[in-house]
Amino acid sequence: MKIGFRCRHCHQKLTISASAAGTRQKCPRCLEELVVPTPPAQPNPDPVGATQHRDSLKDSTSSSENWKSPVQRSLRLPSQRAEHFERTSPLHAPEFPADGLRILKAFGRPIEKTEPTWAYKIAVAIVALVMITLPMIYFLFVGSICYATYWYYAHAQYQLFPTMVGPLPYFVGSAIGVISCVVVFFLLKPIFAAPANVARTRSITPQSDPMLFAFVSRVCDVVGSPFPTRIDVTYDVNASASFRSGLSSLLRGNDLVLTIGVPLVGALTMRQFAGVLAHEFGHFSQGTGMRLTFIIRAINDWFARVVFERDQWDKSLDMLCGPEFLPLAVITWPARSCVWLSRQLLRLLMNIGRLVGGFLLREMEYDADRYEARVAGSDEFARTSWRIQLAGYAWLHAQSQISQLAERDILIDDVALLVRHHIASMSDAIIEQIQKETTSGRSGLFDSHPCESARFQNAARENAPGIFTLDEDAKNLFADFESMAKNVTWDLYCQYLRRTVKRNTLQDTQSVLMRYRIGVGTVRPWNEPDYY
Repeated sequence: MKIGFRCRHCHQKLTISASAAGTRQKCPRCLEELVVPTPPAQPNPDPVGATQHRDSLKDSTSSSENWKSPVQRSLRLPSQRAEHFERTSPLHAPEFPADGLRILKAFGRPIEKTEPTWAYKIAVAIVALVMITLPMIYFLFVGSICYATYWYYAHAQYQLFPTMVGPLPYFVGSAIGVISCVVVFFLLKPIFAAPANVARTRSITPQSDPMLFAFVSRVCDVVGSPFPTRIDVTYDVNASASFRSGLSSLLRGNDLVLTIGVPLVGALTMRQFAGVLAHEFGHFSQGTGMRLTFIIRAINDWFARVVFERDQWDKSLDMLCGPEFLPLAVITWPARSCVWLSRQLLRLLMNIGRLVGGFLLREMEYDADRYEARVAGSDEFARTSWRIQLAGYAWLHAQSQISQLAERDILIDDVALLVRHHIASMSDAIIEQIQKETTSGRSGLFDSHPCESARFQNAARENAPGIFTLDEDAKNLFADFESMAKNVTWDLYCQYLRRTVKRNTLQDTQSVLMRYRIGVGTVRPWNEPDYY
């Protein structure tokens, strides 16, 4: 018999033999010691914890057992049957908040679905045609290099060197073959190379946060969008909607994932958060546009990797062109020059894709903004955008301070609290500077998002009062927001330090803020002179 439970420190789902009940073991992920719980009289068939990791768990052998991470199940609608593992015993499921129905009933009637503008419809047709053509040009370019090499060996070499006597014909033929192979390799390399750094992902479940799932479900109802297959949380100050499994989800249908930045939630009210969700679910409702957006971003990222990505192979080619390899440089230098020229031609294709795709992406943002204005209100749209700008600026400097603190061997445990600290301590001069940059910006031809002033005007034209007006803190929607913020902070360190960080090495953020002056771009102890 197996016992299924979760680590009380990192919430990783674990299984172990029932014979180990009551013994002390170490979690293979966070290496913290825990006590294996005693199996209940009637085991729960579906134990679900506060959070789920989807990155693979390495098998770690204890004195008597092998720990394994079972396959993650897809999310279900909110249910009170499953148990929720918290830091205290015994296991229990978080209760639905007493005022949860009051929050859900604060939503008005469903809003009307926005009608796509003619500019949006024309952009969809043009962009679809262009984005299909660009990859064809890419492969035609690579194929033309291969065919030119074949044509030289089949015909041209006999015309250039009819007698084929001496070393020159063989040297030229070898150089052309090497140069062609190098160019084709470096053009196709980004297609087969895996991404260098895959972000850690943490998901929440209906059993761990029933109020949040009910809130998200209610926003889906009023917007008229499909419910996401999965909800992820991250340490970034952002929210996004995307296909869960890439191309397979694109073909399968509404297999979507909603990603929520925990520091962003900590900076918003419920009304503002509802507007942000309505914006993202507005993208869900765009159907064809959402799928075309995925293709646009995939192709643009593809070209960007070909043009800009550099790895050890590029460094080796640059090294072979140096003076210490002078005999090889006779061939490798022309090869390097041809690779550079090919990338410049592909840069042109990339810019065409960004130019054409940017117009559609901006129109889609306008359409999603109309959903946000109708849910939260046109006036609240501007306040939400301003709050997101402040949070983004605070997150930008928080990353700098996290690095500075890490150099002092100080790892804070709550990045959301640090972001809120920066927002609260911003000087009037900085706020004025952010406001000036926000209102004076203009949309560029290659921008994927319109400028803030244009988005304000687009939302103001809706003149919508909003159907949800509660201004309570959005973090109250989480069953345990503080623990969730600490979990994603731990993910942040594991991601950027590229190793599993022990949780007991993280220090209380509030205590660190009391010991150090953490301002814009500076970290200093309080006993040092003022830096403002």
